[in-house]
Amino acid sequence: MKPLFLLRLILDVLAAGLLLAALAYNWLGNAAHEIIGTGMFLLLISHNIFNRRWYGMITKGWREPRGIVTRVINLSLLITMLTLLVTSIIISQTVFGFLSLTGAFTLRQIHASAAYLALLMASLHLGLHWSMIIGVVSSRFGMTAEGRLRTLVLRVVAITVAVYGVQSLLTVNVGSKLFMQMSFDFSDFQTATPAFFLHHMAIIGLFVFITHYGLKLIRGRKRRTRTVGHKAVERGSI
Repeated sequence: MKPLFLLRLILDVLAAGLLLAALAYNWLGNAAHEIIGTGMFLLLISHNIFNRRWYGMITKGWREPRGIVTRVINLSLLITMLTLLVTSIIISQTVFGFLSLTGAFTLRQIHASAAYLALLMASLHLGLHWSMIIGVVSSRFGMTAEGRLRTLVLRVVAITVAVYGVQSLLTVNVGSKLFMQMSFDFSDFQTATPAFFLHHMAIIGLFVFITHYGLKLIRGRKRRTRTVGHKAVERGSI
């Protein structure tokens, strides 16, 4: 594994961790929330610099199902992050407080909604590259041998996480947050902090699961279509 690639992976994981931490606003307080958010955006800038070639290919690959899914997810994540960045600067009280911008309550609602949408879109984005991440981690720790038992165990774990993720969506009440409705979940962080992070990690796992196995279904369908096409050609040539 190339050191630069490993560094990029570490920075991306750190950015995802900061996004998750920033959601715990009631636990952190405003100052820590803004500092963590600023760190996250700096890491996202580095992510975009490393992946700048993607912008030159943005108009290509729209005919393939995988290309469509990838670009819709990435563009949605980009728009969401820009919304999150702009609203965070406007409503800032600490890091960008010197700008003396006035943040209306509606902007704060939009910011909170964009934060949860960013979590979901980032999880879908992570799912696009999950096979590569698993391959890198397995190679790093010498777990290169594949077998039916290992595959079965990993799939059982994935399904378990996904099911718990569905429950967590309801527990955290993500729907109300996305539609800017008032919510008082996890107000007591002295007792609810572990549950808060566990539920949000399960939600991430659910959306990684959706993208990862959704792409597998697309690839499987594409292979079956090709197989049927080849058989039809062979029968026609007989």
